[in-house]
Amino acid sequence: MPMLLNNTLTRKKQPLVPADPSLITFYSCGPTVYDDAHIGNFRSFLAADLLRRWLESPLCEVMTDAGTVHKGPRKVRHIMNITDVGHMTEDDLADGGGEDKMQAAAKRLAAQQLESKKSGTAHAAAAVDPNNPRKIADFYAERFLDDARKLGLKVAIEADASPAKRKELMPKATESIDGMRAMIEDLAAKGFAYRAGDAVYFDVQKYDRYGELSGNTLDKLRGGAGGRVDESHTAEKKSPADFLLWKADSSHIVRWPGPMIDGQQVGEGYPGWHIECSVMARAALGDEIDLHSGGEDNIFPHHEC
Repeated sequence: MPMLLNNTLTRKKQPLVPADPSLITFYSCGPTVYDDAHIGNFRSFLAADLLRRWLESPLCEVMTDAGTVHKGPRKVRHIMNITDVGHMTEDDLADGGGEDKMQAAAKRLAAQQLESKKSGTAHAAAAVDPNNPRKIADFYAERFLDDARKLGLKVAIEADASPAKRKELMPKATESIDGMRAMIEDLAAKGFAYRAGDAVYFDVQKYDRYGELSGNTLDKLRGGAGGRVDESHTAEKKSPADFLLWKADSSHIVRWPGPMIDGQQVGEGYPGWHIECSVMARAALGDEIDLHSGGEDNIFPHHEC
């Protein structure tokens, strides 16, 4: 019997119909490395790993677009990103509002280091500079990868083959900035994004399917309804629901030249969280992928965006 999967978009259990039943493309949203991944995070990662292993099994059957059944074994090209930069703010705010989680991590790390020093105990991050977001992200990324290896996640084990393989299978957001700038510029040129002050936003009113995945509507999101947008940002945006693509911030340690919008370059800064996975998934797997997985708590706004 062909495998059935719960389709978040249709809210139904449906057979998987890959473009090529012998090679399934699969993108999993990976960790945001401002802290250690907890058991809830790893539930999502392990579920993706289990699904991948079943798809590769000779016992797994999937449907073809011709309506026939394809029996395994088959290959799965599995990509899992690492979010090590971006406006990593409150998970349920679509527009990058709230406290930056990397800044919160810096404060937490500094406090822990001070407490360890006072008590004379060793701290795992004793050598990490709490004022350097790059060092914080690298520290937690390595701790995640160590846990992933111990748990046997195939994508992490495959990524250990070489530095090139790690970059290919588990790309970091900081390695994909050029692609993010290019996508933002392309969206703006096509009328889907606009500059407002020191930021660039996606214009959700230009995309009539926005909200289908999560069940939200623009009416629900207007005026900060349900706490889903940060009202402090609404004045500069066309719609309260518009989400952040780029934030100019010359004071941030981790920053890059901004995209070109309407012939003018946006200031140095960093990308919004939601554009990152779009770019990394497209670079690794193309414009269409067979499967996308992630935490249910991120259906909105991250997966929707």
